[in-house]
Amino acid sequence: MLGLEVDLASPWMNAAGTLGFAPPARWPLPESPGAFVTNPISLTPRAPAAGRALVSFPGGFLLHSGHPNPGLNRVLRRYAARWAQSSLPVWVHLLASDPDEIRTMAQRLEGVEGVMALEIGLPPGLRGAEAQEWIQAAYGELPLVVCLPLTMVEEPWVAELPRWGAGAVCLSAPRGILVDSAGRPVNGRLYGPALLPQLLAAIHAARRLGLQVIAGAGLYRPQDAQLAREAGAAAVQLDAVLWRGWAS
Repeated sequence: MLGLEVDLASPWMNAAGTLGFAPPARWPLPESPGAFVTNPISLTPRAPAAGRALVSFPGGFLLHSGHPNPGLNRVLRRYAARWAQSSLPVWVHLLASDPDEIRTMAQRLEGVEGVMALEIGLPPGLRGAEAQEWIQAAYGELPLVVCLPLTMVEEPWVAELPRWGAGAVCLSAPRGILVDSAGRPVNGRLYGPALLPQLLAAIHAARRLGLQVIAGAGLYRPQDAQLAREAGAAAVQLDAVLWRGWAS
C-alpha cells in the first residue's frame, strides 16, 4: 500500500483547530501559506467538552476543548463552495470514533473540489493494530497525513506508517495534565515554545520513516521554524502564533 505525497508550493500552513473551517480572507503572518488545514471535523455534530479549560504553565499552555464542530454534512453545505474557490489547497482534518466513520468521511471527501489531502488524528491510547485499522480506513485517492503527538514518534509501530498508506506524518501537540485554578486536574493538549526541543528531537526520529515530515508544535519564532526545516521537516504547521503573531 503506497501512500501519496502531499504537494506544497510553500512550507507554511496552519495547524488543525486554529483558523476555522475555510481559509481566512487574510493570512495572519507575512509568510505565504502552502495549504489550509480545517478544524477537526467529525461525521456527526460534536458538542464542546464539559469543563473546557485553558491552563497556563511556564513556556506554554494546556487546552481542553473537545473539538466541537457541526459535523461533515453541515460543514460541506456551508464551506464546500469556498474550498472549491480557494487558491490554497484544503486539507480536511478528520475526527472519528471508529474506522467506519473515517472510511465514510474519506470516501465522501474524495469528490469534493479543492480538497487535496486528508489529515487524521488518532485517539489517545490508540496503538499498533488498532492504529493500522484507522489509517487504512482513510486510504484512498487523496494523500493521507497522519498526525501523531510528537512524543509517540519513536514507538515501534510507527515504523509501519508507510506500509499502511501514510504519505506524510505531522508531529503534533502532545497531551498532558495540569491543575486549574480550582485545583482540578485538566487533561488536554500542550502548546507553546517550551515544546521546541522535543519537536526537534522528534523530527530527527521521524526522518527514518521515509515520509514527508511536518513539524506541528512548539514554533513561535521564525527561527524556530527555520530550525525545524534544517532538522528535516518538509513543512511546518503553526498554532497559537497565528492568533498572536511571532514572538520576538
